Amino acid sequence: MSAADFLANLVFEEWESSEKQVSVPSELRPADQDGRLAVMGGRLLMREPRGRGAWPVLVPGPGVEVRQGERLLTKPTVLESVEDISITVGYQPPVSEYQLTVSRDKMKVILKTKFRPGTVFKLCDADFQQRLVIKSKPAGTLPAKPIDPRLVLAELQRAGVKAEFIDTQQVIKACLGCCDAEVVVAQGIQPLPPVDGRVELVCQLQSRVPSVQSGDRVDVLDRGRFNAVNAGDVLAYIHPPVPGKPGMNVYGREVQPRAPRPPRFSAGPGVKLIRDGSVAVAEITGRPIFRGGQLQVNPQLVVDGNVDVSTGHVEFRGDVVVFGDVQESLTVKAGGMVEINGSVYHATVLSDTGVKIAGKLIGGTVAAGTKQPGLAKAVKLLRRLDRDLEQLLAAFGQLKGQLKAEAGAVHGRGDGYLFKLLLETRLAHVPKRWAELKELLTGAAAEACGEDFLESLAVLRFLADRFLGAAPLEIKGASEVERYRELMEDLTSRLEECLESEADISVHYCQNAKIEATGSVAITGPLAYDCEVVAGNTLRMAGQCRSGSYTAQSAIYAKTVGSQGMGVATLVVGEEGVIGARTFYPGVKLRIGPHETTIEEECRNRQFYVRDGKLMSRTYQPRETVG
Repeated sequence: MSAADFLANLVFEEWESSEKQVSVPSELRPADQDGRLAVMGGRLLMREPRGRGAWPVLVPGPGVEVRQGERLLTKPTVLESVEDISITVGYQPPVSEYQLTVSRDKMKVILKTKFRPGTVFKLCDADFQQRLVIKSKPAGTLPAKPIDPRLVLAELQRAGVKAEFIDTQQVIKACLGCCDAEVVVAQGIQPLPPVDGRVELVCQLQSRVPSVQSGDRVDVLDRGRFNAVNAGDVLAYIHPPVPGKPGMNVYGREVQPRAPRPPRFSAGPGVKLIRDGSVAVAEITGRPIFRGGQLQVNPQLVVDGNVDVSTGHVEFRGDVVVFGDVQESLTVKAGGMVEINGSVYHATVLSDTGVKIAGKLIGGTVAAGTKQPGLAKAVKLLRRLDRDLEQLLAAFGQLKGQLKAEAGAVHGRGDGYLFKLLLETRLAHVPKRWAELKELLTGAAAEACGEDFLESLAVLRFLADRFLGAAPLEIKGASEVERYRELMEDLTSRLEECLESEADISVHYCQNAKIEATGSVAITGPLAYDCEVVAGNTLRMAGQCRSGSYTAQSAIYAKTVGSQGMGVATLVVGEEGVIGARTFYPGVKLRIGPHETTIEEECRNRQFYVRDGKLMSRTYQPRETVG
């Protein structure tokens, strides 16, 4: 007898003995009492009915097998005794199975494994009741058994899969991992595909290329830019075909690649083939066209009338000539020169080499030149610093000669001390220029040069640090500074290669417009009113400059600046620049480098400049004005 059966008998006997020991008056005992069944400790117990009470009924539940002797009970059964009743609790066995699948091209075999744990059940205890349903509940799990890898390997061998293509480690890992997996256990050798002969076009072919528009707003005037190439530009590379190499499937059979296809190409007008016909280049500037396997180039872009809603925006890599006007909200963008014979009204004109507007510029933006004017300023600053270092070396030699004559004047001090002394006294402007250069060569200016010039910019920033703060104390002598000059000259030449040539802008009349050029700006007509103008070199205004902001690097010349009660005009130039006009009205603001002033009363024929750190003026020569 098991421990559970022993415990159940003990409980039942104690219950019967306690019931017999209790003295209950006969008039209180029920006449009838139903028979009842219970499950305690996994054992079925029974109380027989009394009087006319009903006999107990046993109902087999799911997952439980109940037998009365040899007979299987499948429905509710009235019991007279539980002596011949046997109960068996079922269980769910664990699952460990696999499947091998060969791909359609017979280049790989996939092993898919599936593992499911089993479940052990036990009888649920139940109190005495007349109708007892036998139930079971989970009592534990049976772990899934690993799959024998030898079974999988043997099946692969029977299928004819070559042993050298079987990944035994993957088979073992998937079979012994006891978790679902789908892995490639055999891999053939893919055939090396052929390389078809092809024409690699490195230029756009559409008459216009759609612009990428960001955000939710759609520009209905954007028809895309006009395609264009310059003479000498590479248009296409012609690549000959290369045959492939055969592979092998998992059964060891050779798999042949397809045959390569030759290219279809011929050079038309404006196109020249070089390097044994493998490279096509443009002989002229124009728009490339590729039709029927023939590549050709058509020349420049001319707009016969206005740039308006019928033409949309105009964008071309070469020169653009507009015989009419540029209407409101339109854009003209060119890689070359832009010439507009009419006027520009609240539009945008962008050019890499220069802009000429014969008529008026009302509102809008006109810009010409490189996208980073600060880089041009950095090159000019380097040229000035070269002269500064020349002066520094001369002053150093002079000072050292004087101190040598006065023995012991700088006992224990090195050449670095003398250089720092000169940079703090006689040549105090030099460290300021180095600091300005360092700022110009950081961030956007560096990005404008590209990766090829990043090393040069880093060297220039290092040189700037050598003349800032306490760093000059570490300079060993004049020869070190001379080496710095030679290095600066080489790096300056490299930076000049990064810059495009200065781009100028010329306009007859402008109002409420924004103008920016890396070169000079000339306003040849009678008025510039409420504009924002930036020139990398010189700004010349033949007429009146009434209000707005006007900035140039080297000089600003005008006929009249400011007005009475019509806004404030602000003129700004570099530290070595000049500002001159025939007439300055009160309220005009001037800034030359860090020095600022406001004209308090009307003055005529004056030119302002900075000397020895002070803002000064002198008589202005009107011949310097445009017109």
